[in-house]
Amino acid sequence: MSLNDLTPTDNLPDQIVYVLLNKIKHEEGPRDVSFVAQDFEGQQVNREELLELLNRLKQSGYFIGEIESNTANPESGSSTLLATCKNAQITTDGRAMLNAMYFKPV
Repeated sequence: MSLNDLTPTDNLPDQIVYVLLNKIKHEEGPRDVSFVAQDFEGQQVNREELLELLNRLKQSGYFIGEIESNTANPESGSSTLLATCKNAQITTDGRAMLNAMYFKPV
């Protein structure tokens, strides 16, 4: 499956997919991983787009866990909580996707 298959209708950039998988990867074992607006380095990401992309990544087998939307929208400083993945853990396919994105030819 290519990244084009994973991109929602808004054509979210590959960088957002990379941020999501990379943040999940950096947690040791199954852990809760929260995504805040600040994670995306100034890119405009709304909750609905992020949830759609997380669901597609999960359905494609790139990570396991339970996705929560955090509809209460708590804020901490300048970071707005967009979503949380409970017991998130990257899969072998997810690691392969990260490697393909990181080492993709220019």
